[in-house]
Amino acid sequence: MTSLLEALEASGPAAFLRTSFYLYPLLSAAHILAIGATVTSAMLMDLRIIGIGRSISVERVIKYLRPVAMMALGVAVVTGLLLFSVRPLHYVESPAFQLKLVVVFAAILNAVAFNILRRRAEVSKRPLLILAMLSLLLWPSALIAGRFIGFLS
Repeated sequence: MTSLLEALEASGPAAFLRTSFYLYPLLSAAHILAIGATVTSAMLMDLRIIGIGRSISVERVIKYLRPVAMMALGVAVVTGLLLFSVRPLHYVESPAFQLKLVVVFAAILNAVAFNILRRRAEVSKRPLLILAMLSLLLWPSALIAGRFIGFLS
């Protein structure tokens, strides 16, 4: 594992990012914007599911915001991997980074579980409400854990 991380850190793209005055900050900003869009989209869907904004149907909110959340999450993952490549050995040892990965993984699993349950006609609303409330905790927690990475390094 260490040799793979060392190879990643020694790679051309990682070296270029470390030396670029403009690219690393722009990539970091793109990562933060993508995380913000992911968290905001997820929270807006969750809030509607738990009953806020009843003038718009749950289906309509999900129809428009799920693609935004998924695209933003994809951008966050790609930009995050590029940022990670700059100092992978350092990040792997960071408790805040480890926590962020666990929370993001849990949030994604929660979203998958929600989508599976939502498609079942016989499922009551209660499990969906619980998953939406859990999502309201997980996504902001991932964002907060991510912010601690920079402060605890």
